[in-house]
Amino acid sequence: MSAAIKALHAFFTPAGSGVKPAEAILSDLFNSKEPFLSKIATFDNCIQTHQALEPVSEYLFDLMMGHHLERFHQEPNFFESKEWMDIEDKTLERGTELLNLLLYIIESKDAEVVPTLEDFLHEFLLVDEDEFQDEHRIYEPLIAYQEAGEAELESLREIEQSIAPDSEIKELFVPIVCFFQYYHLPTLPSEVTATLSTDEQSIVLALLAYYHA
Repeated sequence: MSAAIKALHAFFTPAGSGVKPAEAILSDLFNSKEPFLSKIATFDNCIQTHQALEPVSEYLFDLMMGHHLERFHQEPNFFESKEWMDIEDKTLERGTELLNLLLYIIESKDAEVVPTLEDFLHEFLLVDEDEFQDEHRIYEPLIAYQEAGEAELESLREIEQSIAPDSEIKELFVPIVCFFQYYHLPTLPSEVTATLSTDEQSIVLALLAYYHA
């Protein structure tokens, strides 16, 4: 987990930002055994103190949530427990769709299956099932990307530009695609990093790579 947080420094460490102390705070917090809801106030105080992390704060929130669930997801009926119901109720407006991919990575490791975009969409998110049409709507750009024959890197930006500005996965589209295409490589090809247009996208892809490692 500390390695995933360290990924922030490669792309997003303005001089004098105070990001490095935040790394230690967040690493300790993520690995703490205190209840998840108790961690939120500490997390928010850390982000408020280290404003350089604000643009990626909700991705870090996803990382904290994913790490918590990785410890407990195999407990019988955890997702029917009062603890999980309370977490869901109090975090409805927190985090991003990145959490779904983190949970998928956890599951694929447990099942020892090779993570693929097709498996993520159709077997994990069940976007083809009638009761999961909200997921189908949210992830439609990724579904369309598959149907387009897995476009080359230079086409990703064009597809991203066609995604509605208020889409939950607009900023995540390119990092998600690049993760599935290149997660198995020790380093990203230079043409991939050139495809990432913002520091936030670079951070998301780095976090995914570290999380999967």
